[in-house]
Amino acid sequence: MARVMITCPDTGRPIYTGMSFDEIIFENSQLPDKSVLCPACGQVHIWNKQDAYLESEDDAHQP
Repeated sequence: MARVMITCPDTGRPIYTGMSFDEIIFENSQLPDKSVLCPACGQVHIWNKQDAYLESEDDAHQP
């Protein structure tokens, strides 16, 4: 399963939302607005499926 990520609007850094999905399930899911405390800037970000993407294998191995 891949981690669901968003991009911090302040820093541009990828942020893990705390959710993980199989690609097919993610594509078919309906995700209402969610919130996440951003470790990059310390603010709470509201996000939805349109803001999210699945972390690729390459992304997962970057420092």
